[in-house]
Amino acid sequence: MAHEILIPKQWTKQEFLKAHEAGGKKRGRAAGGWIADLAAQKKVITLCPLCTNKFNPARVNYRKEKDYPVCSATCDGCSAWDTRCTMYVYAPIYSQVRMTREEQRAWQRSRDERIRRGNLNTP
Repeated sequence: MAHEILIPKQWTKQEFLKAHEAGGKKRGRAAGGWIADLAAQKKVITLCPLCTNKFNPARVNYRKEKDYPVCSATCDGCSAWDTRCTMYVYAPIYSQVRMTREEQRAWQRSRDERIRRGNLNTP
């Protein structure tokens, strides 16, 4: 009987991010199927300007990142490196990790009001 010893690894930030990247579309595979698989796994989808027109984010419950309109990434559609890719994030995850401009303004107003009242630590 073999025993396996698990040793916890101290991940650097770069190693952690690299481990969570999608491996990329396999050669000969249709881009639409690959993007559908990424959408089913709720991964971030990056598309170059040529491939952006072929993707309907509302159909798969994705949101276009508007605060940062471009990113440097490998396009998930054509596997080309581009400095002007558009990033799409799964909508429920987006609302958990990001705030829209309106939510930021409302949060700042409530924070300013709490500072004015003198009780910043209470919500």
